[in-house]
Amino acid sequence: MYLVPDDEELAIASAAAEYLADAMPIDRLHAANPADLKDDVRNALGDMGWYALALPEADGGSGLSAIEHALFFREVGRQCGPVEVMAQCLAAMTVADADLRAQITSGAVGVSLAIVDGDSLRLLGSPAARYALQVTRNEACLLDLQGAQVSAKSSLDLALSMAVVPAGCPVVATRAGDHVWMMGQLATAAQLVGISEASLEQIVEYAKVRETFGKKIGSWQAVRHPCADMAVRLEAARSQLWYAATAIKEGSLDAGVHLDAAKHQANVAALANTDSNIQLHGGIGVTDEHHAHLYMKHSLVLAKLFGGRREILARLLHAELED
Repeated sequence: MYLVPDDEELAIASAAAEYLADAMPIDRLHAANPADLKDDVRNALGDMGWYALALPEADGGSGLSAIEHALFFREVGRQCGPVEVMAQCLAAMTVADADLRAQITSGAVGVSLAIVDGDSLRLLGSPAARYALQVTRNEACLLDLQGAQVSAKSSLDLALSMAVVPAGCPVVATRAGDHVWMMGQLATAAQLVGISEASLEQIVEYAKVRETFGKKIGSWQAVRHPCADMAVRLEAARSQLWYAATAIKEGSLDAGVHLDAAKHQANVAALANTDSNIQLHGGIGVTDEHHAHLYMKHSLVLAKLFGGRREILARLLHAELED
């Protein structure tokens, strides 16, 4: 078991970072109507094959593993990428019909993520999406939204659109088991690690140039020590993420336990690091006009998806490992 990405895996991460920084940079969130995955970007991501990265070659995918899946979504997180990118990938893993799967992986049709909200479903992603994906630990279902009454809702996260649709939309595809859930949990953990990294890099660069009392603020313990804490939290989350991705790739029986631990570590690191980033930026970090605030709001959403704090800690309390 290798716990550090190899050269080929890092090359994929580098390619993803370069592509995403150009296709959907976080700066887009300072423009008008920034949320959602726009049609042209969705199609471009499909043309590049990013939705089918971890899909078997027999299903039209690249046949890569959970490790490349995590590396890609870490870069999505660094740009506060739309939730639809993840929904699109997971939907491709859910659908057995080759024609429909090809439409999803190419980006020809959009998919949002559906969360049960009382008697309704809350959609995370564009209200104009043709399909919605609902995932539980035991099953993934692709729902057809055509003709459904979709009501848009306001969202504090500029990287996310929300809407509500009545329950009962037709199910067009299902996949039993926990594979889709695990890949979704891995993707959200990876995005949170990406946000943690971006937050740390942002405050470190700021601490090098911002001065108080004639000195760079990074020279003061009040700034230097919180930055060190951010780095420690990030390293713990990143290491556990690689361990979980490797466990999934190798089919370890306790991969789910390591994945729960990775999601919990990622939740903790992202929420704490984005908060520290805002605090160390002083007043300028508490506004949508600053990246620091965007990281915080997006991490609050991702921390709730595919396992929040209480749910994961309850599972880890009773977890059993192979060794």
